[in-house]
Amino acid sequence: MKLNHSWRSRMAQILVGAAVVFALMAAREAKADGEHEHHDHLVTDWSHRYVVYSTPTSLMRRFELSGDRRYVDQWRRRESEHGRHDRDERRWHRAPEDPHKIQGDWSENMGTGATVGAGNYPAKFSFDTTSANCVTPPTVGQQPDFVVYNTSLVGTGSQADIVAFANLYSSCTGGTPQTYWAYNTGLGGAVVTSPVLSFDGAQVAFIENTGGAATLVVLRWKAGTGTLSMPMMPATGSCTALTAPCMTTVIFSTLNGDTTPTDAFSSPFYDYGQDVIYVGDDSGFLHKFTGVFLGTPTEVASTTGNVWPVGLTGGFGHLNSPVFIQSVNQAMVTGSDGVIYTVDGTAGGASNATFNALDPKLASPGFEDGPLVDVTTGKVYLFASASSEFIDSNATFGFHGVPNVASVFEIDIPATPIDIHNAAYIQAVVSDSATIPASGFYLGAFDDPYYSSSGASGNLYVCSTSGTVDALWGIPITGNVMGTPFLGPTLTTANVGCSPVTEFNNTNTNTDRIFLSVAGSAITGGTINCPAASGCIMSFDIGSPLSPTTATSATAPVTGGTSGIVVDNASGTAGASQIYFTPLADQACPTSGGNGGCAIQDSQSALN
Repeated sequence: MKLNHSWRSRMAQILVGAAVVFALMAAREAKADGEHEHHDHLVTDWSHRYVVYSTPTSLMRRFELSGDRRYVDQWRRRESEHGRHDRDERRWHRAPEDPHKIQGDWSENMGTGATVGAGNYPAKFSFDTTSANCVTPPTVGQQPDFVVYNTSLVGTGSQADIVAFANLYSSCTGGTPQTYWAYNTGLGGAVVTSPVLSFDGAQVAFIENTGGAATLVVLRWKAGTGTLSMPMMPATGSCTALTAPCMTTVIFSTLNGDTTPTDAFSSPFYDYGQDVIYVGDDSGFLHKFTGVFLGTPTEVASTTGNVWPVGLTGGFGHLNSPVFIQSVNQAMVTGSDGVIYTVDGTAGGASNATFNALDPKLASPGFEDGPLVDVTTGKVYLFASASSEFIDSNATFGFHGVPNVASVFEIDIPATPIDIHNAAYIQAVVSDSATIPASGFYLGAFDDPYYSSSGASGNLYVCSTSGTVDALWGIPITGNVMGTPFLGPTLTTANVGCSPVTEFNNTNTNTDRIFLSVAGSAITGGTINCPAASGCIMSFDIGSPLSPTTATSATAPVTGGTSGIVVDNASGTAGASQIYFTPLADQACPTSGGNGGCAIQDSQSALN
């Protein structure tokens, strides 16, 4: 009887998921026939780089995943990459291609020292995946595409701590961005990790450190409020569309021994299915907030029953950005102690969280970035600037590996949190010496064949070290299993920091690209050909696997390297296939004028 009930429940979930997919397809077809009232909103923030979905190998698996909003959104995002822009072409002209340089479409000064931060990302909202919306909407009820940047600066009467720009594209009025809104929260802190957006784009959530503690801020913005030189202070308290701009704040709980819950490393992860945010802190505790965008933001805090916040590192390290895997109801998070942890999304600490860690630890001294999860295959990828010397310590369970080298590890998503304790792993060494990446070893990126092939077979690209310098590495993946890494081009003349790697397949130009930057010592001649050694953003065509002699597709100078890079869409609209980032140091911001921390939009094709 119990089995029969379980089967019926599973079939109900599958049918609901199938209905979602069919509804999206029907809506798309209706729009193609002239219906314009439905719009495919799409959010692209840091978290969509960390939870991904390769192609399901069966219709049943596709139906199972279709109940996951992130899967549906990635399907829509990659469908937009594959050229569904015929309606766009009727209104705009195709953007010109220049294969030799990155097109710097605009650069806005957000203030001296402003930056999204190393390993952090802006958040982009697209009103409709089939068009490029500007600041003046053509129809009542529409809103423009916009991009949100945190500044990592303390907000004041003349300094915003978070800002959004609209009028993004060269086809928009005037061809330059406009400040859509700019706010100083008045909390006296700084926003130093990535923001996240609600699905409709009407709200943004972020973490701000104030008075020795981290605070979740859920902001409901209003268009045209605040400027870069005079940011507005939102009202606090009950926050609705009628009272916007307004914000709700929740100070991190200090229960369960979390005495100083600041947050300098962990971006909030939003679970669309339950309206929940998971986020770590500097003391190694994982926090959970409910009612984030659809209710009243509240932290789950308890010392009994379902125990939250959950202490994981025992005070021996901070947590990086977590991910939540809906299919197994688990949050996964890495720590600066070199351990990967898994926590039950409901029970929290009641799931015996102190044992929900991979033993032995894989990184030494620790991880600098969160896990990359392919939900379809059930695989997790971890990026260690140096593998632990203790990875052989538990040989009883068949563990083996190479210590003290830059490595990518592959493990399975555990069926239950405690199952991770003795999980097996595969190690791919991405360095040809004992030299390790100079700063954070950040997230890599899969190529398009990995996403589009049946069985997740393609390549994973990372920026690591070759000898004493930075180089690109590729890791072949066949049938979900990592193979022997291969060396790509050398990027620098010294061991400096790399940004995360971002991939985007733009079929308007029939090009699968990766984007990344180096913080300095860039090679200024040869096949890399950066315009300045002081820092360089670059792209590579990865239609074929990289080799040591592969040339850049485009380059541009960027002081100190870049933050994480967000890509918006594949569009025939002039100036609408773009990337967004900030430098990590001050530089000239040509659009607004002045020298400072620039919010930058570049073209995908030319990076200038």
